[in-house]
Amino acid sequence: MRAQRGQAIVLVGLLLVVLFGFVGLAIDGGRAYLERRQLQAAVDAAALAAAYDYMVNNSLSNADYAGLNLFARNERLDDTLPTCSTSGATLTCPFGDPAGTVLIITPTDHSIAGVTFTATATRLVGTTVIQVLGVGPTVGIGATATALARRPGTNGAAVQTLSPSCTNSLTFSGSGTANLVGDVWSNGNVSGGGSSTGSVTGNVVGVCSNPAPPFLPNPWSVSGAQVNGWNMPDPGYAMPTLNASNPNWNSPSCDGQCPGTYLADPHLTGSAGCYFLEAGVYNFSLGFTQQGGLVSNELRPPDEPNVYANATPTTATLTAGLTGGSKPTTMSVTALPGALPNGSSLTVGGEDFTLTTPAAAGTTTLNIIKQTVAADIPSGSFVSFRALPQFWDAVAPCSGSFSLSATGTTDSLSGTWSVLVTSVRWEPYTCRGQATPSGSCYIRESAPSMCKTVTLGSSTNIKVQVTAAVPGAEYLNVYLAQNDSCSGVAYLTQFPNTVNSQVVINNSSFPAGWPAGAPTPPDNENMPIASGLPNSDPPAATPPRGDLANEYQCVNPSTGANTVCGSGTVNPGAVIFYIPSTGCVSMNGGGDIYIFSGYQYGRIIMFEPGPEQSSFPNTCSNTVNGHDFTSFIGIFYIPAADIRLNGTSRVRATIAGGLIAWTATVLGSENLAITADPSLRAWPSTVRLTQ
Repeated sequence: MRAQRGQAIVLVGLLLVVLFGFVGLAIDGGRAYLERRQLQAAVDAAALAAAYDYMVNNSLSNADYAGLNLFARNERLDDTLPTCSTSGATLTCPFGDPAGTVLIITPTDHSIAGVTFTATATRLVGTTVIQVLGVGPTVGIGATATALARRPGTNGAAVQTLSPSCTNSLTFSGSGTANLVGDVWSNGNVSGGGSSTGSVTGNVVGVCSNPAPPFLPNPWSVSGAQVNGWNMPDPGYAMPTLNASNPNWNSPSCDGQCPGTYLADPHLTGSAGCYFLEAGVYNFSLGFTQQGGLVSNELRPPDEPNVYANATPTTATLTAGLTGGSKPTTMSVTALPGALPNGSSLTVGGEDFTLTTPAAAGTTTLNIIKQTVAADIPSGSFVSFRALPQFWDAVAPCSGSFSLSATGTTDSLSGTWSVLVTSVRWEPYTCRGQATPSGSCYIRESAPSMCKTVTLGSSTNIKVQVTAAVPGAEYLNVYLAQNDSCSGVAYLTQFPNTVNSQVVINNSSFPAGWPAGAPTPPDNENMPIASGLPNSDPPAATPPRGDLANEYQCVNPSTGANTVCGSGTVNPGAVIFYIPSTGCVSMNGGGDIYIFSGYQYGRIIMFEPGPEQSSFPNTCSNTVNGHDFTSFIGIFYIPAADIRLNGTSRVRATIAGGLIAWTATVLGSENLAITADPSLRAWPSTVRLTQ
């Protein structure tokens, strides 16, 4: 027992050392922890201050000092600012205070992905209790924060994929060519595999760094930067208001296809015809399959004119008369201002003829199909030409047409008259018969038809008759003038758009004072985008000029009056396709679709809900294998779904407005294109901490 005396003192001493260690950790460690938290908050604020200043002033040096000043205030070191040194754009600032505080701010330019500001601070914290353990009078602490400053994008978003996958977020494959106008951003990888090639008029940003940029190397052409970036969030577009009615495809109750909730997939086969879509929301609960036919909400005139320049129809003058009863195979005209394809139709003296060979610009002799001339057509007669192809003839012969002839002998008119017509419809179609537009009834009027002339003789009235109804039109507006040059035409009347429907114009048809105060027709159509395609719509303009029927037409929703397009306006003819989780889009074969959305739908043309909008997001695999004429004019928004794009579109872009998908595979084939519209969506600006 005596040998064990004093052992308790040793044990107590050892326990006291351990106890001092715990006390030191509690006191000095707690102090260091609090100081570290305060330092972290200070560098967070400094990095954000630098980022916000950069967004305002676009100066890296100004931004560095904005971060320094806020850091000094938060750390109560702003009595005397330090003398800082710079190395490139990096700012290093030792404060010279007893704690030895040092702040380093490093900006890094990531091109389109933004500029990051990394603030790193170190300092010393005094110790008390743990000095007994030989730790020393101070311990060092440090903190780092990184803030991102990204200015608004200058390009629209051509493609954005939301998947963080580094293997299949965004893939360009196949052996064809893809053309993208706008920025490309992937929250995962960007892969230009296979023999793919193409061009990006914009920037390419990917989050995954393996492989490192450039993601789309030669032979790809990228006009902007190719860089690593950060996740771009789902914009979370709001759901469209769904239409609960349950129409059937080809329902006879509408002037075209009715908006509403379709309980069956229309499943258009190769033998399908032409389908005009009325304005509204189309909810395809079991998906939309198209393997044939033409689907569109475009309102076009009958007998669209051949145009040799934007808004300028091709016309000529007969230089040698045609004798009634003769069967000519050629026709002499003044030099053509533009070329005409083989098979083009022309109208002169109230008779129609067809070319047997192409005619180049400057041609003065036209080769025509032999036919009997009904009556003498004098030299100097006006000649007009019908566009080939017509818009609604892209897949099947569905375009509208009208005839012009002399008839009757009462209430006499005389001389030669020029006549053209436009297609008119109300949206919704139930507004038919209303006198003027209103906040709930909007009117659409197409560009004018080709001009036709009629010379009155023993028959002294003018008959305008529908020979083929225009898809979607409810009425035809008639404009005319007493001349043979189609100049100075003014509105007179309208009549229904049904086959064989007609209006007879005689002396009693004209209101007092006509044509004074009578409306003039809308602007003419523009040239085709490429050879072999139909005319383009008139461009956007201040009403009454510009497009008054299709994607560039907008109205004031309070009055229904045409107005310049912008936020808060309504596009009368717009449609949007909604596909829930039970459906998918499948387009293959020779079918074409040409549809446009509007501002009332956020310019979204295809909406498949994601987790932001539905507890049952649509995660299907969509296929868009378009044809020559396929174009979705608006945003393709499928944030939880996959899409596989193939095919061609020479008329516009396959998707003209931008694509937002979970994953996407683009198989370039000839002219597959995705074109962003900067007015729809550009990369949003942001300032946020990333570290």
